[in-house]
Amino acid sequence: MNTNLSFTLAEIASWTSNDSEIVIPALQRGLVWNPNQVELLWDSILRGFPIGSFLLSDISEETGNGKYYLMDGQQRFNAISLGFNTIKDARAVLWIDVEPPKTQSTRSFWVKATTCPHPWGFKNDDECSRLNTEEKREALKTFGLKGNIYNNDISLLDTWPINSKSPIPLFCLLDAETNDKDVFLEQTLENYKKSRFVYKEVSEKGKEYIKEKLFFAFKTIKDYHVSCNHLSNEVMAAETNSDSNEQTTLEILFTRLNTGGTTISRDDLNYSAIKAYWPSIKETNDYLAQKYMSPSKMVMLAFRLALTKDEDNKLKNELSIKQIRNAAKNESERNTIENLYNQRLKCILEKIDEWLGINDISELKTPSLLRTIIAHNSTDIYLLLMYFADKDLQKKIDLTSEEIKSLAFCLHWFANDKRACVQEIFLRCKDGINITNIQMAISRLMHDCLLLHIYSVEEIKDFVRIETSEKWRLHQNLPAPAKEFFNRIFWYGNSQAKEILLYAQRQYLNTHFSNYDPARQDMWAEYNRPWDYDHIIAQDRILGKRGLFREFDKIWLNSIGNIAAISFEANRSKNSGLVFDEYQNPKNSDALMYDCGVEEIKKTNFTYDKSESNVFANVTYNRFLAIYKRVFDVIKITADNTILSNTLKRRKDLFLEITNRIPNSFVCFAASDSKDYKLTREQDWAREWIGVEVDIKGYCVCYEWDARENNNGKEIGIRKSPESIINNEKLETLSNLNIDGYEKHTNNEWWYYWRNSSSFTNIDEIVEEMNHLIKILENSI
Repeated sequence: MNTNLSFTLAEIASWTSNDSEIVIPALQRGLVWNPNQVELLWDSILRGFPIGSFLLSDISEETGNGKYYLMDGQQRFNAISLGFNTIKDARAVLWIDVEPPKTQSTRSFWVKATTCPHPWGFKNDDECSRLNTEEKREALKTFGLKGNIYNNDISLLDTWPINSKSPIPLFCLLDAETNDKDVFLEQTLENYKKSRFVYKEVSEKGKEYIKEKLFFAFKTIKDYHVSCNHLSNEVMAAETNSDSNEQTTLEILFTRLNTGGTTISRDDLNYSAIKAYWPSIKETNDYLAQKYMSPSKMVMLAFRLALTKDEDNKLKNELSIKQIRNAAKNESERNTIENLYNQRLKCILEKIDEWLGINDISELKTPSLLRTIIAHNSTDIYLLLMYFADKDLQKKIDLTSEEIKSLAFCLHWFANDKRACVQEIFLRCKDGINITNIQMAISRLMHDCLLLHIYSVEEIKDFVRIETSEKWRLHQNLPAPAKEFFNRIFWYGNSQAKEILLYAQRQYLNTHFSNYDPARQDMWAEYNRPWDYDHIIAQDRILGKRGLFREFDKIWLNSIGNIAAISFEANRSKNSGLVFDEYQNPKNSDALMYDCGVEEIKKTNFTYDKSESNVFANVTYNRFLAIYKRVFDVIKITADNTILSNTLKRRKDLFLEITNRIPNSFVCFAASDSKDYKLTREQDWAREWIGVEVDIKGYCVCYEWDARENNNGKEIGIRKSPESIINNEKLETLSNLNIDGYEKHTNNEWWYYWRNSSSFTNIDEIVEEMNHLIKILENSI
């Protein structure tokens, strides 16, 4: 053991070996440094600059092997190990340019990184700026490679930093002897030739640079030492570990250490605690997580699933560090968690991918990025899928893949409160995991305004009628009950609408960006999405223009019907929306739902033209409907077949019986615009407030029930007629009425006369009271 706690770079790089006496601890995270940090760190090392000390702690394992934990400095350790090429399956390579560029920079040595998402490296600046699309394409030609990083696996063995004139893998110089400059050059070149990396001949100028400048730098760093501070067992033993503390001293220290570097999130801190108490699950968790989501999110989902019991009324919430520590001490909970990791978790995750269609072999499979988005943004929904998959492993559940996929996307896109939706479904499925119980839960969630009411394509067609007029506005023509739903799926600015577009375009995504999945943080953490959201009819053809139809045209400009996710390269080649090559390509036109009608819009300033504005509106709207149809075909299993919960069915049966017994009565539901609307479809029975009404000369006698589970929320009285608002003249007409037990309202947006009707115990009482009010009205107006 190195008792001086000072290590050479080679010794630090050797910490990657299994028998190393320095252990990368559970409380540390993976490589998160940016390439410029790595490159500049090596420039500092080669110039002899200090790079700061590491922090090591004593650790006593049950085996009795004395080891140190690396408490602080893992990112520097990773950068050093990359230079020595000691990281197994590293997704980055470090090179050094032996014919360095003559450019303004703070560097003396041009150490350059290539990474899996940037196999061509970065620009020659201190920021490691990314190459543009044209530069990337030219780099692949130089490498003699076809394809792109989004669809093809490009090996870092076949590439080099394209902006380096004469790059050599850094480890080739680090492994060379430094007793003699000629020997150093000879061994460097020999190491390079023997390596698996593509070999590029080194010029005489480069060889001279190796001997005259790099030799001395690399000779010096043979003796370069990094000192380490030491956290002794005595200090560690003093850490507080009582149940009353939320964090141990060790966890507090780790948090403080990270405040000066990459910010640690709450998820990461929780994961740090979990790894500290369950180091045995770290490898499995990290291995599985790389395909699905961040390791910290994966581990919290797994713990929540493992600790949810059959008798619980809800899925387990996120755990605090204190709860994690307590679970570690609880033998039963510890065994449950470890059994999940050792026996079932991999199968659970694979089952979810199967249900969501991720594993389909066709070009119409669900892109994995949509699964990742659900896992990241709708964590509770993903947890519900994990619960279903776990139950399915124990005993086949009574749900098809199509039903589960429908439920997942229905909740993900249309839930107002995802956690509440998941808990309702979890409760209903305690009586059996089947589509009937789920659809009963769906109706209840719609009633409770936790889930939007969902419309079919045909229903949308019925309630949106486009008139080509400079005064026509979409929002004025949307029925209030459907307005929130329509706005969520129609406007490009909504995240749900963007995802709906991506799902509808899944064939294009699968054929152009099959490798892209933000779950792969090692691959895509430093990379933005590989597509642009393109306005098919460009913004500058409408915005900033004049003309009678400008406002009319702006309605359609930012609809997803006018948006397509296309490659950056294709989008950059467009010219103010007048070039449609990417859409006209026979391989893309159906995948992008292209309507060649847009080509009829010839004028740049068509905001003056009624005919071309009409074409734009109809082409855009029809494409929007085509997009939504592809989505509705998936979610309709859940959304299109309404099974009412018991309470909602009881209300429906009661109201239908009332309409049978009271002539001219009808059923309406209340909407967000404070008006009543007649029921037109089965799903309307799941509205929050529904009433049986009788229209008498512009007034209504109404019995209303919001179907709360506690049986309250029942009202009866005289109110405004459907699709109208309170009218002061009508209130004046009723002012002389004196109805026993009823309260007269002067500022209520619904009622003229009202009373609570929860005391009515049967239908006869309700019918009798309604007939009583009908007679009063008939005799008074």
